[in-house]
Amino acid sequence: MNRKPISTAMDQPAQNIYRSWRGHFVRPMLIGALVFGLLALIPALLSAQNYILNTIFVIAYLGVAFVTFVELPYWLKMGAFLFIVYGLGVSELFSTGILGDALFFFLGFIVFSTMMFSPRTGMAATTITMLTYILMGWLTLSGRVVLIQPNAMSARIADWLSAAATTLLFSATIILGLRQLQIEFINAEEKSANALHDLEIERGSLEERIEERTVQLRAVNEVGQVASSILEPEELSARTVNLISSRFGFYYAAIFLLDAMGEWAELQAATGEAGRVLKENKHRLRVGGKSMVGTAISTGNARIALDVGAEPVRFENPLLPYTRSEVALPLIAGDHVLGALDVQSTQESAFGPQEVDTLQSMANQMAIALENARLFQDSRKAVEEMRAIQQQYVLESWRPLTEEKLEYNVGDEDISSEAPKLEVPLTLREEIIGHINLAADGEWTPEQRNLVEVVATQAALALENARLVEESQSSAARDRLLADITGKIWSSSTMDGILQSAVRELGLALDAAEATIELKVEDNG
Repeated sequence: MNRKPISTAMDQPAQNIYRSWRGHFVRPMLIGALVFGLLALIPALLSAQNYILNTIFVIAYLGVAFVTFVELPYWLKMGAFLFIVYGLGVSELFSTGILGDALFFFLGFIVFSTMMFSPRTGMAATTITMLTYILMGWLTLSGRVVLIQPNAMSARIADWLSAAATTLLFSATIILGLRQLQIEFINAEEKSANALHDLEIERGSLEERIEERTVQLRAVNEVGQVASSILEPEELSARTVNLISSRFGFYYAAIFLLDAMGEWAELQAATGEAGRVLKENKHRLRVGGKSMVGTAISTGNARIALDVGAEPVRFENPLLPYTRSEVALPLIAGDHVLGALDVQSTQESAFGPQEVDTLQSMANQMAIALENARLFQDSRKAVEEMRAIQQQYVLESWRPLTEEKLEYNVGDEDISSEAPKLEVPLTLREEIIGHINLAADGEWTPEQRNLVEVVATQAALALENARLVEESQSSAARDRLLADITGKIWSSSTMDGILQSAVRELGLALDAAEATIELKVEDNG
């Protein structure tokens, strides 16, 4: 930050503060002058040596009291006070000459002028004092003016020169000291103002960073919500890239996923018109090739280009001419890479450590969501395949039974065709194996319908169990029959016995009218 040099004159803010300090200091100073002036006035009045001087002192004291307690502009109040001090110094010169107390009044005149106005005013007061010394010295030394005090010591020209030198010495010290004090005051005030300004800038910068971080965390949270609520990979990818682009104001965002062979990174979703065109053209990048996306996938590490013009490994896309910086982040789930998140900006150095960390968090959430979506799709596909197999099994198992048209009726068969009817299917694993048809004189209530549906469900399960039991029993009977026939065949030890046992047992088991067995070797040549 640029800082202004300290000059001899006060700048406006420091001058205002200095004036405020003087305004608060003037009344206590005048009150102090009244107190100490009273202590000096009372002995002077009691001595009654010179009525003219006493009158001057009383008038001066009343003047100080007037400017102390009457509301007047600062310049007028202090101007009147300085005039009174100067007047007391002049009266002392007329009374006792340069060897009296006039020197103290003139030094006070210079000090107050410098402190309560400025060093320049102090130099003017010094000049006035020197001119007063010259004039009064000439008048008294030439005999043109006689001192009021008759017993006052007569001064020589050396006394006047000594008083002038003393006044100049103290005046220079006072003026330079107060001037340096003012400069130091300005320095301290400016340093304080600069420090306050730096704090304000830092505070504003901190607030901006907090706001940016809040926006980033809000975006990460939104991506997490999207990732946890969507199980379609294409919809998930499209929502995520649009969210990243809109929340952060990036030029372009895209998600690439590996193909089945792991050789190409195929564009899954992208933002803007460029993304639409690239998606229609089935844009893809070779893994490990000359692109940041391919390199990020092959290495499993983020690739950051703060200036794309200086990046040696990067795919120059003609549909994105305004890209100035780019970051490619791998989508890692577990120990394998699924793809990459590619984000581009029109500004150079747009991706600092904070932005990269935020985008990497989003990429990690995306990778987990995509892996969960893939597992969900695989599970759903497996369930559908199993459901299809079960349905096929049910059809093949019940088709022979339903071809016989198993039917059971109860009730009056001559019921009117206009009677309210209720038909509920017998459903087994989403396949209909029959129906329950009911007819009544009145309308069917919802409770009755629910009862029939429950009974239909239980009946379908009971029929399936009965079929399975019959199938198990039939299979067991076949196994027993096979075991009996095999045992009788193996019990014979001659060829005739074996042939007779085999044909006899098969004929009996299958209730055949005729059974024949013949041994014959055919010549295939």
